[in-house]
Amino acid sequence: MSLFFVSLLLRPMVMGSHRGVSPKTWISRLGLLVLLSSLLSCGGGGGTAVVASLISPGGVGSGGTGLVEGLIAGFGSVIVDGVEYDDSQAVSQTDDETGAFTTTQTQLGQRVKITQSQSGVASVINITPMLRGPINASLQGSYFQVMNQWVQVLAQSTASGSATVLNGLANLAALKANVNVQIYGIWIFDTIKNTYVLQASRIELLSVAPTYNLVSGMVLGRNNNDLLINQNAGPPQIHALNAVPQSITSGSLVRAWVEASQNNAGNVFFATRVVDATPAPANGQTLLISVPTSAGNVQNGQIQTQGLNLQVPSAVAAQMPANSELVQLNVLNTNGVLTVTGVNSPSNTPALQAQVVGQVQLMGAIPWIANPPTINLRGVLVVGTNAPGVIDKSCPAQNVPNPVQINILANMGAPGSAIVAKSVSCNLTPPPQSVIQQSGYLLSYAANLSTLTFSINASPVTMTLTPGTVLPPPPNDLPSLVKFKTPLTIEFQVINSVYQIRDFQPPPPN
Repeated sequence: MSLFFVSLLLRPMVMGSHRGVSPKTWISRLGLLVLLSSLLSCGGGGGTAVVASLISPGGVGSGGTGLVEGLIAGFGSVIVDGVEYDDSQAVSQTDDETGAFTTTQTQLGQRVKITQSQSGVASVINITPMLRGPINASLQGSYFQVMNQWVQVLAQSTASGSATVLNGLANLAALKANVNVQIYGIWIFDTIKNTYVLQASRIELLSVAPTYNLVSGMVLGRNNNDLLINQNAGPPQIHALNAVPQSITSGSLVRAWVEASQNNAGNVFFATRVVDATPAPANGQTLLISVPTSAGNVQNGQIQTQGLNLQVPSAVAAQMPANSELVQLNVLNTNGVLTVTGVNSPSNTPALQAQVVGQVQLMGAIPWIANPPTINLRGVLVVGTNAPGVIDKSCPAQNVPNPVQINILANMGAPGSAIVAKSVSCNLTPPPQSVIQQSGYLLSYAANLSTLTFSINASPVTMTLTPGTVLPPPPNDLPSLVKFKTPLTIEFQVINSVYQIRDFQPPPPN
């Protein structure tokens, strides 16, 4: 297939953006473009394209089917620590007190573990909150307590990490006693508190008190089913009601679920489930993990972080920053020995540098409204998009009803403040597999939930529900959406000419 025929296809799509081509026609052309692109890239073979990194990770984490643990700092597919991973076929999930996994949505500021089916392609995204429950000590300075564990907030982005993201909380002053929250982050040893504290990357307000709270931390001692976590002083804080995995020893990272209704004996939590949360690459696998650390943390050729005991060759130790800052460690498991084979730091990795200064990147295709003051893309509201010098000349000067690919670079401010646009650039022709965001009505859905029909500008389009898609709950569940013709926004992709729903964004409950 020659590029000439692809150009013939592209031309009416671009021109159609100015001539009111219907969404059904536009989507059909995009599906054909995806098919042609796969033929061109694979020599006539099928298959989906692999999304490349936004910034080359310099070899760290490349190759194989390794694990990735880090911070969500944007969306194209999903952007973790500045690198984009194709999540078009991935299941995003979180576990509960029974060990069951439920599908959920990825959000800005979450810390996640990605299992790759091939380099750069996610098959599973495990979303792992570290604390859930009531605040028992209100914010003082940059510290507060949840489940008797210290939490640190970052009021601004620093070399150690991005500013803490707040969801449902107006500002840090809302972190008061008895407020129920869920927190994502990373455990670090804090010399001020002389204990391990959770450096919070995202804090969510829980409107309903949870049935089970969640506590986690670094194990400093174990006596059968009793665990001492985070601080050496005092008795063990966790008593497991069931057998604790033998892999949990001093130095492990654990998560434990506790009935919210229990009466604590002092500071002891009676846990119904305790799991080893230490990242565990298989033999021969790599782990790419971001942690705040420095050369001073390397002792006798070793470093301990997030439950991992890592061997650090002298040549690699020399790559560590002098002062504590966020780095990515590439870890190789060789017969149970975990060795750091490479280090990325903000000083030599533009993607990490962008993250620690609080930059967010959002990519997707939306109907373009000329000179928009705000843009809501991928569930993230960005303000100041029409400020002088923000919108690039690549963006149309008039409204364009057909989806236009946009790329937003924005800056995070203090926790609770708006995300402010730095630049907005456009492409009238969304690339294959672009995430498309459009509004319309749900017309019907199959009884087995395999497909649904969605109306965009009165044009019906049949779409599939990808495994793990989170369906909207009542009162905006599927039957209600069909019955009341409730307008909603969806996100979808066209992959091998198949239109796949990724996300529903219905209006909030009445």
